[in-house]
Amino acid sequence: MRRKLIVATTAGVLGLSGLAVAVPALAAPDGTGSAVERITDALSGLVDDGSITQEQADEVATTLSEAGVGRGGHGGGGGPGLDAAAAALGMTEDELRTALEPEGTTLAEVAEDEGVPVDDLVAALVGAQEERIAQAVEDGRLTQADADERLADLEERVTERLNSDAPVRGGGGHGPRGD
Repeated sequence: MRRKLIVATTAGVLGLSGLAVAVPALAAPDGTGSAVERITDALSGLVDDGSITQEQADEVATTLSEAGVGRGGHGGGGGPGLDAAAAALGMTEDELRTALEPEGTTLAEVAEDEGVPVDDLVAALVGAQEERIAQAVEDGRLTQADADERLADLEERVTERLNSDAPVRGGGGHGPRGD
């Protein structure tokens, strides 16, 4: 809940004061810098003028990056949710996107169609997210307490997303967004 409030507040602040600077910085068409770096850079003016703290900027950058905001290119890079799902299903990311194109198609349905047990797909997605969270802690982008909070009900959230037709993280299609 706290994270959603911070993201919403920052989005409002960006919309009012930093959108002209933030949008080009997030787009980074040349692919330079990570999404977190680009988002953090875009928020630096707000930190400098005291609108938000550096801690808030870092948390917003991490949250937006995990949601797929700020990824360059057409349709984004897919992220762990999409590439881990594709690997578990024995498909490429493009094949998975195509399989998810029909409106209302879920990753659980694609897994069934591919003869992959849904539990195997859940395990792959949970494992990918656990690795991302551990890396964020190691990189100092996330505290261990925040990591523990995100890990608490991860399997339940992933399972719920597998049966949802919410947009796939990183681009077109449907399914889990990885968080």
